[in-house]
Amino acid sequence: MTSHPAPPIKHDADRRARFFAVVAFERFIPARQTVGFEIANRILVRAADRILAAMQGGSVGRIGHNSIEFSFRAADVAAARHDLSHCLALLERRLEIAGVAFQLTGTVAFAPIPADQTAVTDELFDAVLAALSGDGQGAPAGGGGRIRQIDTRLPSSVQLDDLALLRALPAALAADELHVVYQPKLDCRTGRHLSAEALLRWESPTLGPVSTIRMITLAERTGAIRDITIWVIRQVLRDQAVLHAAGHDLCIFVNMSGPLLSDQGFMAEVMGMIASAQGRLGIEITETSVIEDPQAAIETLTALAAADVPVAIDDFGSGLSSLAYLKRLPVSELKIDKMFISQLTSSNRDPLIVRASIDLAHAMDMTVTAEGVEDGMCQSLLHVMGCDALQGYHIARPMPLPGLLAFLRDTPARPAPAPAPVDTPPVRLVHAANTRRAR
Repeated sequence: MTSHPAPPIKHDADRRARFFAVVAFERFIPARQTVGFEIANRILVRAADRILAAMQGGSVGRIGHNSIEFSFRAADVAAARHDLSHCLALLERRLEIAGVAFQLTGTVAFAPIPADQTAVTDELFDAVLAALSGDGQGAPAGGGGRIRQIDTRLPSSVQLDDLALLRALPAALAADELHVVYQPKLDCRTGRHLSAEALLRWESPTLGPVSTIRMITLAERTGAIRDITIWVIRQVLRDQAVLHAAGHDLCIFVNMSGPLLSDQGFMAEVMGMIASAQGRLGIEITETSVIEDPQAAIETLTALAAADVPVAIDDFGSGLSSLAYLKRLPVSELKIDKMFISQLTSSNRDPLIVRASIDLAHAMDMTVTAEGVEDGMCQSLLHVMGCDALQGYHIARPMPLPGLLAFLRDTPARPAPAPAPVDTPPVRLVHAANTRRAR
């Protein structure tokens, strides 16, 4: 982390409005991994110098992994946008460090600092980061684009709601307002439910039902995802002890955020918790979660495999680098995204994609789970294709622990349904039959 002292500000500049801004550089983290921290830090320091040269009354604050925070002065919002446009143009001029040429591309979010405030408040800081996140939700005045404005005089309800959610989250964790529900998976071979996925829910007494996707997204941005994940694992361990006492040997899968997967210290703590479980725990990751730091993620997955912790790739097929990473990941299960399952019986191409994915996974010694199974026809077709397990509303809806106990008690093992008369085009993989796992 590097900072620059604020340059002297002339008296006439002091009468101008003050603004706070954060500029983030695209694709800089992979560049840092390529050239090393020393050169990457020199690039950011050079970029900070350019900011000081471009912005009137500028003062650079924290320099992060791929971003720079700074303040500046301008006559009004329009002038601020004009100056920031000039600043971005200057930042994106070619620069050379240690004989290597670099071309930065940046996006900046900014907001006026109220005249009665001497420093940037947490609320203002969070609002600027929200605008910079790329969803456009935090920038009602400036919208998307490469220069995004927050109007602190008219904050959007989205900003206020997000801040209220983040403030309420620590107390909700402490008070156990959050709860876990479980969605069982059906083993196609035995007709039994041998595993389930743990899903997080939050019914806030003040905020009402909170979207899990929204909560996780905000938690990943602020780092609160660590506390949430630890809370979920502890709850699953407690619930699993109840299941074990009732005679159910169920493997429970917990979703793991991508940034946490690369945090080897955090994952070591998680593995210690898993080792203390009375039953089996598994980890679900998305196929894109290893992209930010592939080497650290693969090392973590290797350690999990060595500890006999099952790892499943969730939402397979929805990312952009499936095959490139799949061949490197030591995982035991592949879950086909429901976007391919939902039209399995009505699309010409989806059955080909699903069948190819099943054969590919089996050739790599993985089991396959189909997500989003909504009807018996789909279940029959997946059985014909050789899918190992099924998950979806046709199999079971997510349910709290008491409901799961009743479901496991009252639902007998059911043999696979008779194959439906559906013509599924064969998909051939070279040598797949010789390497497919015994099922």
